[in-house]
Amino acid sequence: MHNKYTFTKWLRPALFAACIAFLVKPVQAQWPVQMIEDELMVQWVDSVYETLTVDERIGQLIMVRAHSNMGEEHVREVKRQIRQYHVGSLCFFQGTPLEQARLTNEYQQLARLPLLVAMDAEWGLGMRFRNDGISFPRQLTLGAIQNNNLIYQKGREIARQLNRIGVHINFAPVIDVNNNPANPVINDRSFGEVKEWVTLKGHSYMRGLQDGGVMACGKHFPGHGDTDVDSHFDLPVIRHSTERMDSIELYPFKNLIPQGLQSIMVAHLHIPAYDATPNLPTTLSKKVVTDLLKNQLRFEGLIITDAMEMKGVTKFFPSGEAEVKAFLAGNDIICLPANVSETFRALRKAFDDGLISPERLEESVKKILSAKYFLGLDQYRPVNLNGLVDEVNHPQALALKSELIENALTLVRDEQNFFPLKLEENKKRITVALGTGSKTEFQSRLDDYGEWQHRQYRQDHPALQSDQLIRELSKADEVIVCLHNMGRFLSGNYGLQQSTIRFINRLAEETNIALVIFGSPYSLRFFDELKTVMVAYEDGEMFRDFAAQGVAGAFALTGKLPVTASARSKAGMGVNLPSQHRLGFALPERVGMCSEILKEIEPLIDRMILERAAPGCQIVVAKNGKVVYRRSFGYHTYDKLVPVADHHLYDLASLTKVLATTYGIMLLSDRDKVNVFRDIGYYLPELQGTNKAGLSIHDIMTHRSGLQAWIPFYRETIQRNHGRVVHNPEIYSAGPSEYFAVRVSENLWINNSYRDVVWTEIINSPLGRRNRYVYSDLGFYLLAGMIERVSGSTIDQFVQEEIYRPLGLRRTHYNPRDIIPLKEIVPSEEDRYFREERLRGHVHDMGAAMMGGVSGHAGLFSNGLEVAIIMQSLLNGGFYGGQRLVNPIEVSLFTTRPQMETRRGIGFDMQELNKARRPNMSEKASYRTYGHLGFTGTAAWADPEHELIYVMLSNRTFPTMENRRFIRDNYRSKVQDIIYRSLDKDRPGGA
Repeated sequence: MHNKYTFTKWLRPALFAACIAFLVKPVQAQWPVQMIEDELMVQWVDSVYETLTVDERIGQLIMVRAHSNMGEEHVREVKRQIRQYHVGSLCFFQGTPLEQARLTNEYQQLARLPLLVAMDAEWGLGMRFRNDGISFPRQLTLGAIQNNNLIYQKGREIARQLNRIGVHINFAPVIDVNNNPANPVINDRSFGEVKEWVTLKGHSYMRGLQDGGVMACGKHFPGHGDTDVDSHFDLPVIRHSTERMDSIELYPFKNLIPQGLQSIMVAHLHIPAYDATPNLPTTLSKKVVTDLLKNQLRFEGLIITDAMEMKGVTKFFPSGEAEVKAFLAGNDIICLPANVSETFRALRKAFDDGLISPERLEESVKKILSAKYFLGLDQYRPVNLNGLVDEVNHPQALALKSELIENALTLVRDEQNFFPLKLEENKKRITVALGTGSKTEFQSRLDDYGEWQHRQYRQDHPALQSDQLIRELSKADEVIVCLHNMGRFLSGNYGLQQSTIRFINRLAEETNIALVIFGSPYSLRFFDELKTVMVAYEDGEMFRDFAAQGVAGAFALTGKLPVTASARSKAGMGVNLPSQHRLGFALPERVGMCSEILKEIEPLIDRMILERAAPGCQIVVAKNGKVVYRRSFGYHTYDKLVPVADHHLYDLASLTKVLATTYGIMLLSDRDKVNVFRDIGYYLPELQGTNKAGLSIHDIMTHRSGLQAWIPFYRETIQRNHGRVVHNPEIYSAGPSEYFAVRVSENLWINNSYRDVVWTEIINSPLGRRNRYVYSDLGFYLLAGMIERVSGSTIDQFVQEEIYRPLGLRRTHYNPRDIIPLKEIVPSEEDRYFREERLRGHVHDMGAAMMGGVSGHAGLFSNGLEVAIIMQSLLNGGFYGGQRLVNPIEVSLFTTRPQMETRRGIGFDMQELNKARRPNMSEKASYRTYGHLGFTGTAAWADPEHELIYVMLSNRTFPTMENRRFIRDNYRSKVQDIIYRSLDKDRPGGA
């Protein structure tokens, strides 16, 4: 059973007290305390204030709207307001980061006093720069995260980006407690309905912003979470008592104020319990702003109105009058007045008439000036425009976004243990994406984890109302239904049609389904009968991708519902699903690598192809259990007809030695069926009486047994006639028959008994000096025979059943042409010396071909990802996909150099430590790195020191194995050098 926690169980009073304890203690003195404690600040503020005229002082109170995408007329108007009304601050909206920064420089140059620049960037710059900025998950999504340090990191990153474009205040975090599902304005902008969670997460976000040099602004005071009216369009009325407001709505504000929250935005709400004046918004209420916020809660930071152009104010109070009332209520900054001219004149008149006292004006203006000093505007510098766009959209920010998503995904319930997917099981699996007409990233990513059928239907598709589709889907073993392109609000049924809801619930009655909701968790109310439901909270490429990885078990699912949708879906619910340690997928920055450096692989491989060192290749890099680089380059052949795709297969050549034979022997050793320190004759009695009987398995696998390198078995079976190969008819046939049933290649079969001839030649071959390193294929023929003898299965059957199927592999095979379409197998050579045909799906190695394509030294085919999976299972100590394949002690034994050995482990190649010999991999790799190289141009390396896997597969042997440019120019190691440089902590800008 999965480990389940409901909110009531998880948030025990004592536990919460421990979590929240730090919030009741005031933090070390900072702004606004510095307004009176920092002598230099006080001197600067006083001296500047004395130089200001009354008009300039009034102007400091006003924050005006600015866009960077509205053309010259708008820019001229903003400049006019700066010149004529001396406005003290700007709030930027839509545009682009570069144009906003350019305009900021212009506006700052025009202003006598540097301007405070603000933005609504609750979920990052993408909130305003939709196409040019990064949108982090919204606060409701973050409400599901259990590690609040990630929210702090998000705050720091948003602060970095805002600093870079010249912004000083972020109108965030939203610390409203969203306890009304019908809320049309706060909704997913809140951290949820649990006041303690809202407080803790709001504190993390606030601290991240302010530690990053950006002023945080808690909003919307005194609490906008329990409304069903949007104050942009009307004045919401909250009829709660002061006791209720104090216990819930005010809770986050009361706790964050002592922690140094630097500014607060006051909402346009009517709360009769605080001020019964008819239609009076809280923004204009002195009882709320001064008596409650400033006096009772002792808030000394900047107080900013919500936008004064909103209908929650303008419906009942005209421009000018509203702004004067707001200032008299106790606000410091009048944000976005509906009419700047009228506002300025009204404020000046109120001052001249004595309604606004000089002391009241001085209080707010000096507070604003001290904020400017604190934010560094006493030494203002223009924004540097060079490289700005790349810097605000740095891959490290996207990596953080992915980590936030990963930690938010919430498995609400899984009563049928649907997840994690049991990928090793052979099942018919179907995904159904509703709300879209094209294949989704969720579906595409699942293809990396198993065999799937995928379907997509828009919500108005007739099939969703037919019984036929339900009957078809009911034949599957597992069905995952995904909801896409949903709405945010209850008023629109969260974007779900009734026919869609009925279809999902009917399907659940007929077969095992899991529902993944890429939208509002409040929509869970429609699916109480479903046994397995997961919420991803938002839609988009990254959410879809990581949701697929999560259900596959690439990482743990730990999210908890931040809101209650129904009795079956309450706040705090969520299944803790442990990681299955399958490979995941992420940006390089997620694991401390550099995307820009990894891009250097591309021109290197382009040169490889241009110089005809190989027509194409696959490269996969994984670190810390995540694939961070996966590219296919070039074509199958130089005629450029078939591009290499990620799922295409290459002949692995000698990678077979480790991915099949060595791994297989590790399993048998772990099961006490083989002892690698015994002589091979113990397991192969036919060797008794020969010079092979006393060879230890250990020595064979470390290539120190005295066996010769190889035997060209095929040469004695053919002759050449005028340049053409003539096959001995007693040995070969052009077609299969009773006596020629062993296939060598597409048009060549070998006599069934000839494998015995090969075996005999190996047994009778002479031995060289023992304990002298000679890399040999011959021992791995014998080891394959030993695996068959001990296990009772041929090596291809054994590794398929015991390794590849448990790992969930589908495209790693001997003789793949019988299973995989030929067009998906990369040819290895135009063979003109033995088989006289293009080799495609048949092993390139001649000896392995004569053994029917199955041997211990060669014969395996796969793609880059599946090779990486095998290597990752070793790096995991024999664990993968929730299963223990082999004991980690065995992995350690086989991947450790024997005493006095400079290069080899048991079966595995390792970094050559003898500097006098040619290196076999990048010299930057650690000495513990293990893996192997392959003749066809392949490599697979695992570096435990860096938790790093590198796979490169190519067909450098095409069209001829005599082409040695690939080897001569050392492309495998050159790629590996780039990989290691990408994680060099000393690189410029490195972490």
